[in-house]
Amino acid sequence: MYFLKCYVFLFFLFLSVLFLNGCYLMKQGTYIVRYNKSARDIDKLLKSKEIDEDLKETFALVQEIKLYAVQAIGLKEDRNYTKYVELERDYLVDVISASEKDSFTPYIWSYCFFGSFPYKGFFEREDAEREAEELKKKGLDVLIRKVDAFSTLGFFVDPVYSFMAGYSVFALASLIIHEQTHTTLFLKNQVQFNEELAGFVGIEGALNFIRAKYGEDSEFYRQALDNREDWDRYSSLIKALYEELRRLYEGGWSREYKLTQREIVFESFKERFRTVYSGQFKTESFRKLGEIPLNNAYILSFTRYTQDLELFYRLYRARGYDLKKTVQILKKAKDAGGDPKAFLRKMIESDE
Repeated sequence: MYFLKCYVFLFFLFLSVLFLNGCYLMKQGTYIVRYNKSARDIDKLLKSKEIDEDLKETFALVQEIKLYAVQAIGLKEDRNYTKYVELERDYLVDVISASEKDSFTPYIWSYCFFGSFPYKGFFEREDAEREAEELKKKGLDVLIRKVDAFSTLGFFVDPVYSFMAGYSVFALASLIIHEQTHTTLFLKNQVQFNEELAGFVGIEGALNFIRAKYGEDSEFYRQALDNREDWDRYSSLIKALYEELRRLYEGGWSREYKLTQREIVFESFKERFRTVYSGQFKTESFRKLGEIPLNNAYILSFTRYTQDLELFYRLYRARGYDLKKTVQILKKAKDAGGDPKAFLRKMIESDE
């Protein structure tokens, strides 16, 4: 009965927030409520005969990852990923982001209580496309990308979705640990810090989990290392592209000149990707990234997870590559207040 009362309280609290923020959040909130209502308990499913052995193996792996995230990394212990939801598609939401065409100035959406964000999610593709068209009419670069998970930050129990059953061990571990990092530490109006933190902990946590479970000589660990190496390689390419365009945008040229030159820069990058870069990747998924249409919204969306990632790795190295100790330090950023990147640099300086 206590848990029922808590659920009802959270439900009405969430609805009140939705009303304050208009129809958009009301509509998206109904999907979250619907999915939570249809979610089934994983412990019970593991004991039942209605699901196949492959799905049971996925559930068991999820439980291992979650336990590792709590015990070995120091992330929050809660009921996330203890429920299962069947979906008919292979991702969760479509997320829109936008930017000015002649600068890396993101379009920002603001929500009462939650803060400001440079992206907006939709459970219905048509709604995302409609929003994208309105942004394009304003002369903005727009990106719509498929997202397979997000954290409800404790408002609801984040479930395992059916499409996750086909994920590799590395993909599943990095996703769960990434989202649990958001649940553990999320700073209002500090989107880039939040995403870089979760990206760092997600990747390194997944690698550590796989090494602990399967060993350094396993195929699972080799594949995970290949994935991280490709991620680092692609991040470097996008960062270099970002810097080239930033210099163009911050130059004293006319807007027309900037828009013309940026298309030349984009085409040059695509050509180099086809002829040089694509052959440097070990995993097929990264080779396909050369086919993605380039614009400022895409570049900002990617650098949001990677721009200052080296700061987190510097702290990680200074802490002897101990992820749990590193996370313990990062948790203190909330109490420190102010700019979390400044706090991070201060902690690095005290260690180096």
